[in-house]
Amino acid sequence: MPVLKHKCAIVVRNPNAVLLAAALIFSSGAAFAQQAVPGQMPNMAALSGQMHAAAEYCNAYTTAQLEQMKQQQKTAASAHGMDTKDFDATFAQSYTKTKGQLGTLSAADKEKTCSQLKAMSAMRPQ
Repeated sequence: MPVLKHKCAIVVRNPNAVLLAAALIFSSGAAFAQQAVPGQMPNMAALSGQMHAAAEYCNAYTTAQLEQMKQQQKTAASAHGMDTKDFDATFAQSYTKTKGQLGTLSAADKEKTCSQLKAMSAMRPQ
């Protein structure tokens, strides 16, 4: 899981990088979560919250798609031993923090990062 740790570290240091992480996770969906080791589940829940906020902010996915992806990630985390209430709490905390960070993006940064995320969402199988 070095890639996950690396991407999480990037996201923590650079809020604009959340969209890169979102693209990576959303493009791989639940399959990524299923590969995570049990100790990484809180990180997965946090990253899921960050990605959800970014995708919502950019209108890159429908509400139904976002909910489906969240449920897949939650199910995968649960299958690896994470309590669903812990997933929800970690997800919510990360989602709220990321929404605040995204709100500080300049119009140019928003356009650049959202166009990348929307391009990734267009490639996602329906």
